[in-house]
Amino acid sequence: MIRFPRTLQQHIYKFEKDGIWYVTNLQTGEIFQIDAIAAEILELCGTSDNARILEKLGNQYSEGQILGSLNALSGDIETLLFEPERVPIFPPTSAEDRLRIFVPHSFMNYKGILSPNTNVEIYNLLKALAKYAEVFVEIDNDSKALAQREQLMELGIQFVSDIFESTNQVTHASNRFIVRDCNGILALSPHPYEELNYFRHNTIPVVSRIYSDRNLREATLNRVLSHQALRRDFDQICPDTPWIEDELAAIQSFPPKALHTIPNGVDTQVYSPKKHQHAREIVASIVGEKSVLEAPVVGILNGFQPQNSVELIAELANLHKDVVFIVLDPILAHQKYQRYPNVFYINLQQPEDIVALPWIYNACKLIIFPTVIGTSFSIVLEALACGVPGIALNSTKLPEDLAACLISVPLTREDMTGKFMMPTTAISEQIHTLIVDQERRETLSTQARQVVKNYSWDRTAQRFVTLFSQLNRKRNQSTKPKYPDVAFAQYYEKGQNVTKTGAMQLDGLFKQRVEEGVAQTLLTDHTSEEIRTVLRYLLQDADKADRLLSTLTL
Repeated sequence: MIRFPRTLQQHIYKFEKDGIWYVTNLQTGEIFQIDAIAAEILELCGTSDNARILEKLGNQYSEGQILGSLNALSGDIETLLFEPERVPIFPPTSAEDRLRIFVPHSFMNYKGILSPNTNVEIYNLLKALAKYAEVFVEIDNDSKALAQREQLMELGIQFVSDIFESTNQVTHASNRFIVRDCNGILALSPHPYEELNYFRHNTIPVVSRIYSDRNLREATLNRVLSHQALRRDFDQICPDTPWIEDELAAIQSFPPKALHTIPNGVDTQVYSPKKHQHAREIVASIVGEKSVLEAPVVGILNGFQPQNSVELIAELANLHKDVVFIVLDPILAHQKYQRYPNVFYINLQQPEDIVALPWIYNACKLIIFPTVIGTSFSIVLEALACGVPGIALNSTKLPEDLAACLISVPLTREDMTGKFMMPTTAISEQIHTLIVDQERRETLSTQARQVVKNYSWDRTAQRFVTLFSQLNRKRNQSTKPKYPDVAFAQYYEKGQNVTKTGAMQLDGLFKQRVEEGVAQTLLTDHTSEEIRTVLRYLLQDADKADRLLSTLTL
């Protein structure tokens, strides 16, 4: 589907004759018949995006009518009516002009806590990135790492240890490479503190990749908070999911443009429409239940915490006993929550689960997902690529390109607990509507497949390369590296669902109060008595200040 705003070509003229609207390109002489909705869209297209057009025309026409007209303006007529869509200009890909990007290999140490889906996403990102940049990693030279080295070499990845043959220590080689030859560091580790040293011992841009992995909610929050505290003007935090920033805003305020979302791509060769009944047969064999062959199937991509989702699933199961629900959730699948005869769980933790995903999506009449940390945007895109309509449960406005291909059901939170209040009735109504309204499903399906065309792994890689180029232009080349031992940052307290302030040792743990961190930082350049004066002022308690100082100066 065409995406607005777009600029009409100079020679475009629309007119009405005998109650019928036409549009012509006076330069080529071609004339197209359009409907009245399309005529109004052409009046708005230069200043309004798709979501705004839907909003402005929503009082006159149904959403399906507007979407149909938007779709009619795509294809051959699009090239004759509109100026070419602006495409980002990416850096040259010749070897001599490519950026040299260093990827710390630490993410390989955490494969056990990453879902198979996220591991596949990292693999695809590295594969695509190697087309547009020189990518280097650090990796051990021992026999245990041989298989990993071979896998990365197949992607075109290079190793810093091969550059500096004189050193046997991989870390030493990495430091030398970063200082001498590196244009940027792409931090892929899911561990909140794994890359903190890269912020303090060099002046190279650091881009922190943040995941909306179902297993990583607390780690994701803490990684954003710690990296936000340390990042310089030429660093960037890049979530893979557009709603991460919105959910973070609910518990912590951020400066404008603190986060820069770069979505993952989707492989439309793998994720594409397939025969619905054949897909149902495959899902029936996976869950061991023949009712999947007859009843309508609804998928739930669950990113909620268990206390939010268990009740919702139970209510939907009771309200729609003639519907089979397939819940994609590694947490609920492993817990002994009450089962219902029409609810089945798939945990997405085994490689075979990922292989089955295209068939699972195609077996569904629709999917339901919340826009919260824990819901992978990649999984949503994969379902849309299969042409499956979606119901988004969101507490903020949907991203512009998704608004036209999804049904939105608003969410609200309880102020004290942060727990979402489930709009079960509204969700149930939309489930019923989409199941019985085939025309609406087909319209949304067409829209979904069009939207997904804007997401590819090549485009994701190009966005990273463009970002690194921009950050390198912002670098202050004369900046001297700093070597602090302590950083002061917000951190997320899961039990209370709030953020607190602490002093963070850069070896990786929040293990100090702020006053302890201040004292340790001052010890580098000040005497004990100077620090004692500061602590007594901060604490307003001389004995407590003395005790604290004695623990740091032993």
